[in-house]
Amino acid sequence: MNRISKTILTLAIATTLSSLNIACQKITKVETLNTRAVEKVAQKDYQGALTDYNKAIEQNPNDATLYNNRGNAHFQAKNYEEAIKDYNQAIKINPQMADTYYNRAYARQQLKDFKGAIADYNKALEFATNENTQIKIYGNRATLHYEVKNYQNAIADYAQVIKLKPDIPQIYSNRARLYYQQGNLEQAIADYRQAADLYQQQGNTQSQQELLAIVSKIEKVGNRE
Repeated sequence: MNRISKTILTLAIATTLSSLNIACQKITKVETLNTRAVEKVAQKDYQGALTDYNKAIEQNPNDATLYNNRGNAHFQAKNYEEAIKDYNQAIKINPQMADTYYNRAYARQQLKDFKGAIADYNKALEFATNENTQIKIYGNRATLHYEVKNYQNAIADYAQVIKLKPDIPQIYSNRARLYYQQGNLEQAIADYRQAADLYQQQGNTQSQQELLAIVSKIEKVGNRE
């Protein structure tokens, strides 16, 4: 009786170790395919990247990252609807992936689905912990709010970007344009001047002079009033 028990235990351990080895081999293969696919996307070999992602997903069909990355390859190839399908699957597997909500929002943005894109940016913010990701989300969402004429929401998003990273001149000039459209000339001038100062610090004198010329025109309008 004891001998039979020991034999069963030995076989069970051997089977488990064998399964672990197979699992490790699969992980290594998936990582290799994923890495190679990322490199192919960088080289604009999108079809080659998709082939590698397909093979990786066959090996590990429950890896949300693989679907997200394959979606990125579709996106780069401008297959936006296919990209969204992959992002959907990634989110189904892991509904807390901020990057995937961001990616799906950007894909929807290309298809002019502004409402869906804004909803995805909102969702991305729920899970985004990386400051750079948050900056991109607020910046892109502000652009969409502008597209659908939600100007106050756009201004609020630009303010969030400035709070996180106060040295991006384009954000100030974008917000200045919104203030000008709303007739808030004082705030528009302040933002244009701030953007001009930042461009000067960056050595971009052409953009600096262009913005100062805009400020001069706005000031003339204000003086007439």
